[in-house]
Amino acid sequence: MFINNYRFWLCLTGTVLVMTGVIFLPRYISRSLDLRDLNQVEMSGREDFSFLEQGSNDVVSAFAAFQNLNHYGENPLLLASIEEPIQINSELIEGVYSEAVAASEMGMIPWIGDLYTAVSAAESHFIDDASAITDEQEAVWINWSDYIQFAKYYSLTCESKENPNKKELLNFWYVRFSDGRQFDYSFVVNAVNYQIYYAELHNAVTQDLVRQAEEYQDVYGWDETDTFFTSYGDVFVQGCADYYRSSGYDVINRQNLYQKLNLAILYFENEEPVYLERSVAYSEDPAIYDGIRIGFQDLIRWVRLLPESQ
Repeated sequence: MFINNYRFWLCLTGTVLVMTGVIFLPRYISRSLDLRDLNQVEMSGREDFSFLEQGSNDVVSAFAAFQNLNHYGENPLLLASIEEPIQINSELIEGVYSEAVAASEMGMIPWIGDLYTAVSAAESHFIDDASAITDEQEAVWINWSDYIQFAKYYSLTCESKENPNKKELLNFWYVRFSDGRQFDYSFVVNAVNYQIYYAELHNAVTQDLVRQAEEYQDVYGWDETDTFFTSYGDVFVQGCADYYRSSGYDVINRQNLYQKLNLAILYFENEEPVYLERSVAYSEDPAIYDGIRIGFQDLIRWVRLLPESQ
C-alpha cells in the first residue's frame, strides 16, 4: 500500500514538473533573450539596405520614372483591372475629363469636346456643331466620359536620383473611353492629380489632321519650313508648355524625326529636359477614325506593346 502511494505521488510530481516546464520554460528563455539584447545597438552601413517612398508626382519625376521602362527594363505592376464601367470611381472619370478638356483648350491635344448626334427615323450620326442638325432630326448631346470602357491601376518603382538607397513609387491609371464608332480616347494619368502623361485620340478632328499631314508630306516631303508642320507644331509645343507649366521649350518638326509629327522639349528650373512626342496612330478598325498619339517617349513605347484587349 505504501509503495503504491509512493509511486502515485512520484508520478504526480513528475507530471506537474513537466507541465510547469512546458508552460513557463519558453517564456523564461524568450525573456532572457530579450533582456540580453535590450539597449543593444548594431550598426550597419546605408549601402546594406534600401527603402521605398511615394514619389513627388511632379512632371519631371514622372518622366524620369517612365524612362526606366526603356533603360532599366522595369515594368509597371498591375494592381487592379476594372472592366465593368459601373464599378469605376466617378472621381477618376471626372478628373480625367477635366484634365483632357484643359489640355485640349491649351492646344496640347486635339479637340476633344462633347459631341452631338443627329437622330432621325432613318439614321443617326455624330456631328461637331448642333446647329447643323436639320428640322427632320433631333439633337442628342453626347458626353464622351459616359463611355468609359475600363480602368487599370499600375504601380511603378524607380531609383531615386537624390539617394541611391531609395526607390520612389509612381502610381497611375490607364483608362479608355470609346463608343466603338466615332471616338476612341485612351489616357495614362497620375493616380493622385490625374495629370495626363499619355493620350491617344481618335475622332473626326484627328482624322482630318492625319489626312492633312499625309497630303502635305506628298507635296512638300519632309520640309521643316512648311507652314502646316511648323504652325501645328508650335501650337502643340506651346500647349505642352502651358499644361505642364514649364519655364521654356523647344520644338523639333518632321524633318529631323522618324515617324513622328513633332517633338516637344520642355525645360524646368534646374531640371533635365522632358520630351513629349506627337505621332500618328492609325486605326486597325475601319469603323474607328485614325488618331493622334501624344506622350512621354518611353511611355508611348510601353503602351504600344500592351495587349490589344487593354
